[in-house]
Order: sequence, then structure tokens, then C-alpha cells
Amino acid sequence: MLRTPKKIIVLLVLLPVALFSLSIPILERQYSLYLLNHKMDEVSQFLDTRSTALNDMMLQQAEQLRFDCSDDDMSLMRNPNYYNKFVRIIGIIGADGKTCSTVGMSPVESELEGVRIPATGFYMSTTPEYEHSESELLVSYRHNGNTVYWVLYGGWGQDILKTPCLDCFFMTFKFLDSSLEHMKIKRGDPDIAKQASRISIAIQSSDTQIISQITLSAGDKLHHYALRQLIIWGIPLSLILGIMIGIGYFMLRNYRNSIEGLIEVAIRDNEFVPFYQPIVDSRDGRIVGFEVLLRWQRGNEWVAPSQFIQVAETTGLIIPITEQLLKKVLGDMTRLNMEQWVSINLVAEHVETEILFNLLERLNWPRPRQIQFEITERVPIKNLHFADAMIQRLTQHGYQFKIDDFGTGYGGFSYLQKLQIDSIKIDKMFIDTIETTDVKRNILDSIIASARETDIEVIAEGVETQKQVEYLTQRGVYLIQGFVYFKPMPLAQVLQHLKSPIGSESA
Repeated sequence: MLRTPKKIIVLLVLLPVALFSLSIPILERQYSLYLLNHKMDEVSQFLDTRSTALNDMMLQQAEQLRFDCSDDDMSLMRNPNYYNKFVRIIGIIGADGKTCSTVGMSPVESELEGVRIPATGFYMSTTPEYEHSESELLVSYRHNGNTVYWVLYGGWGQDILKTPCLDCFFMTFKFLDSSLEHMKIKRGDPDIAKQASRISIAIQSSDTQIISQITLSAGDKLHHYALRQLIIWGIPLSLILGIMIGIGYFMLRNYRNSIEGLIEVAIRDNEFVPFYQPIVDSRDGRIVGFEVLLRWQRGNEWVAPSQFIQVAETTGLIIPITEQLLKKVLGDMTRLNMEQWVSINLVAEHVETEILFNLLERLNWPRPRQIQFEITERVPIKNLHFADAMIQRLTQHGYQFKIDDFGTGYGGFSYLQKLQIDSIKIDKMFIDTIETTDVKRNILDSIIASARETDIEVIAEGVETQKQVEYLTQRGVYLIQGFVYFKPMPLAQVLQHLKSPIGSESA
């Protein structure tokens, strides 16, 4: 199978082109129908505009004529207000038989015989269709034996129908009354009516109380035009779309391969797992609790915490990770001793907002005497007042809070004064000063002394030697976490060690 990124990108680029090519027959027909409907809209709009312009104008002009073909009549007929783009000829036939028009000739009387428009003095007919001319609409008005007529410009149909392509349309105008069937006007290419690919639409109008119908048809040439336009525009646009999809895939792939993207995938795929490092009472070797340490198993590989913890914290992804981790820990705790507690690390956002409170509430306040929380000093708590109120609300439900890595980051003694903290964990950085001349050993002693004075429980982290255990024991620090007893381990190993005495299987 094609799985290399380059081949996938090529496929993504070509996919829209392939899909577009396959859908061309459907798209061509839909586009042809769209063009046909759009052209009908143009025709309707023109006819509406013409009707509005002519209706009042004709009656107004007829009322001003003397019907004597005088200079006044000729001037009135040639007046641009009446002799406009909608009218090709205006003429009069007086009751005395005198005739004149804007082009010097008049139709015979028989041509003026047409259908009378009800409730008006107007009649409608069509001019004869000769070899090199098309039939046009002829409107006449009769009063006291006088007649004024207007031959409406018939070239408008060809003007409108010649776009977007020549000979692409065929239009017929007719009255639905069978007695008026001879009054039919045709425009465009009549061969379209014989083509198998013909598509047609029709609209009816009864504005004059006589029902008329316009039928607009299109055939091979419009289909060819639509197909050509689809290819001219569709192929490049689908190729551009494919390129954009390919670029998007490339960027997404790079993002997903970045540590932040990989973390998001790991959350989705449930790749984060808890490891447990026992905390031992050095006086009797009893395991009293565990710190939950976050581990990331990506396939068959383990990702070092140093590679993702900081990114997870700065991007806020640590929040869903912690929720996922807590749920797994709750499942594991059913297999631990009831007297052993488990401590889970938090960040400032957990207590600066209601995130942790809402999570525990949703979980129905699970194991309040066994679950404890450690607040890291790596990111400062900005709203200590809100955090203190939140911690108090949670302690009322039975949960306890520790300060992790005490003395190495933000907060320190300020947290002890302003937050309801039950214990502190002395960082390995200070433990390593035991049996050295490092000045930080004095800080270690000061931390221990201050905690004893304020009745704060102390846990020593990162303890690696028995000498360090003895030093801490002499100063009243009995809760030890470190390689001197155990390394972090999965639950299965924890359960094995719980069956063995301390020292027989220590790591």
C-alpha cells in the first residue's frame, strides 16, 4: 500500500481532481440547468422592465396625437421619451385614411388586426415573418376611428440569447389560446427543438388578462459550453484545492509529529499511564502511600517525562492528562490496601479555577481519605486567595494537599502561610547535600526545623542512600521516597512488592 508521506500528499493533491472528473457528467447537467434558468431570469427581467416603461407611455402618447400626420404628430412620434430602445416603429392611421410613421411606411390594416386586450383600447398582434426578418410584436390603440401603433423592437431576444454563447438558446413566445396560435414569436436557434439533449423551462404570464407563455430551451451547444467552462475552471480549482489539502496534511503531520501534537494524540489514544513510587516509613519499613508519576507509553517505547511534562503544562494539556490519569488511578486503587494513600500531582490551574473541584464532583467525590494532591511549584499560583478557598472546599470533602519540590520554585513558605497545606515534600536537590559541605544543607535543616515548628508533615524525595535515611531519621523525617527503597513502577510490580518485606525485593 502507498503509505509514504510523499505518496500520500500526491494522492491528496490528485484526489479532488479525480473526484471532480468523475462528477463532470452530473455537474455539467446541473450547470447547464443553472445557465438556462439564469437566462430565463434575464428574459423575465427585460420583459418586466419593458412592460413598466411602455404601459403608461403608450396611452399618454396616444392621447396627445392629432392623427393628421402633421409636424406636431411627427415630432411627438419621434420624441425620445416615446421612441426609445423598446420601440422600433411608431405610426398612425387617421380616420381619414392618412398614414405616417417614424420610418415613412405603415402596415396594412390586416396586420393590425389582433387580439383585443380586455378592459383597454389596445390590441396586440405580430408582424409577418419574412425570409430575412423575424416576426415582431405589434401593439395598436384605436380611438374614434384613429389608430396608433407601435412595433416593438424584436432584436432584444437575440441580444440577450447570444450570451454566454452563440446559438445556445431557443425561445418561443405564444398565447395559450388556440385561436391565437398564429401569433407566435421565435428567437434563437430553432434546431435546438430537434436535439435529444434539449432541456427546457417555461413561464406563464397573465398580466394582460390573456395567458401567454415563454419557453426557453437549450441543447448541444449549451452543454458543450458548460462542459468547457467546467474543465477550464474546475480542473485548476480542484487542483488548487488538492494542493491546499496536501499542504494541510503536511502541516498537520508536522504538527502531530511535534511534541504538542503527539501529546494530543496520546490523550486521544489513552497512552498516558500511572507509575507508583512507594513512600516508606523508615521506622518500620511499612509502605504508607504512593506518589503517582506520569508515564507515556508510545507503542513499545517510553517517552521520558522531561520531553513532555513542561510542554503539557505550558500548553494546558496537563489538565486532560491529569483527568485521564486520575480515572486510571481510581481503577487501580481497588487493588491497594485501604490504609495506603495515593498522591497525584497538580498544577496551579487546578486550584486557581474550579477544574479539580468539578472533576471530583462529577466522579462523586471518590476516596477522599486515600486520594491526596501535590501542588507543584514550577508554575506560580497567581490567585492565592481563590486557590485557598478552593483548597478549603476540597479539604472539607476529606482531601489533603502537599507542596511538591518544596523550596525549588515559586511559593515555598508563602504557600504554607496562605494555603491549607498538610505536608511538604523536600526536593532531591536538598537531600543530595547530606554528608557534603554544600551550603544548601543548612537550608535543608531550616526547612525541617520550620516544618516541625508548624506541625507540617515532611516527606523526603529522591533519597538514595542509607546514610541519607539515617540523617533524616535523626531530624524526625521518617517518610522516605526514593531509590533507596523503590523506583517508580507499574501497578503489577507494586502488587508484587506489597507481598514481600522491604529489602527483599527493593530496587
